[in-house]
Amino acid sequence: MPNGLFRYFSTNEDKLETFTNGQVYLTPPKYFNDPWDFLLRSEPPTEEQVKKEAPFLHPKDVPEFLNQVSGDDSLEEEAREQQEGLSKIIGVVCLTEEPLNRRMWADYGESYKGFVAEFGHSDEGKSQSGFRLCDSPFGAAVKVDYQPTQPVLKRDKSNMEEVVLTKHLDWKYEQEWRVIQPLNAGEPHPKRRGFVLVRFKPTYLLRVVLGLRVCPKVKFQLRQMLNHKEFGHVRTEEAFIDPSSRELKSRPLSW
Repeated sequence: MPNGLFRYFSTNEDKLETFTNGQVYLTPPKYFNDPWDFLLRSEPPTEEQVKKEAPFLHPKDVPEFLNQVSGDDSLEEEAREQQEGLSKIIGVVCLTEEPLNRRMWADYGESYKGFVAEFGHSDEGKSQSGFRLCDSPFGAAVKVDYQPTQPVLKRDKSNMEEVVLTKHLDWKYEQEWRVIQPLNAGEPHPKRRGFVLVRFKPTYLLRVVLGLRVCPKVKFQLRQMLNHKEFGHVRTEEAFIDPSSRELKSRPLSW
């Protein structure tokens, strides 16, 4: 892992304003751009589990009920309900190891008009399930695993961590680290009802990299922010195309 973890920002005025105020969004999963995120497909229940969870059923009705709740439509509806339910109680801060990824800049940096912020973190460890783990300014950050298929959620939810930290291989280029926090750990957005923000201390912000086509307003507001004494340690850089290798790189920025 590099020295820090990174987050891409577009020219979105609200998100820029919250960042310059030392905050980022704690986003409920249902708002993610990947509709499979936190869409927790459970394994079908067994007959014994049905008898235990629905004791009101007559024994002769158990097989028919089991057939109903084990169908694809029923399991998919359950997954949507779980995603909606989780979105009412938790939010996520998404970070990455990659500050100079072309696809990330195109998608999350609004075609290089935005910027990337680097945040410090603790030494890396392991979670109880074996996932890479570190402390970030927003809480414990865990490295996402990328697999061809998402694990099925066990009925007792004992593999919940594995399921919510697994994404399809198509997203591997993101090299994501995920901070999952209860929504009540954040602060209500002052202007957008229902949205929650989490703060970061200025000491955790290490570097800001401006995009190739950085929006003048973005550059102006970042300069105003970083001129404050508490951000005096923050390095400022700009992305550029290396004329020899044609690779995307960064270099020190002169305002």
